[in-house]
Amino acid sequence: MNFRHTELSYRRAAVQNASSVGLIIILYDLLIQDLRQAMDAIGKRDIEARSAAVKHAFLVLQQLEGSLDRENGGEAAEHLSKFYAVMRASILQAHIKVSSEILSEQVALLLDVRQAWQQVDPAGPATAANAVPAAASAPQTAAGAEGETGAASWTA
Repeated sequence: MNFRHTELSYRRAAVQNASSVGLIIILYDLLIQDLRQAMDAIGKRDIEARSAAVKHAFLVLQQLEGSLDRENGGEAAEHLSKFYAVMRASILQAHIKVSSEILSEQVALLLDVRQAWQQVDPAGPATAANAVPAAASAPQTAAGAEGETGAASWTA
């Protein structure tokens, strides 16, 4: 069993056992990981890896935005929608300008919002998202498991 297979097993278990808020936290973890991978690729001058990380970050942002409950979410859903739009624009700007600094700023913002989500998670600090190895590489889909289409049954 290789590291990639083990990583995917952890991610599947985390997704299957997470609360609705826990799923959002998992997506934030993936997005942060994607941006860090893009920053690493910038440092290595690896255009292909940077592009792949940014592309996956956009997929995760799409999943996060699609999870918003605009009918019942009120102002919170509206604010998060705007946050995700600004995040998308900033990531694109960082990709075009090849700027680790812009990506680093976005990671800091995501960490702040992730912490807020963690505070409202009914599963508490022992959320399944903590079971995902921090050094794991980005999966093929926003759901976190290769070949899966994503978690579509939860809303924010």
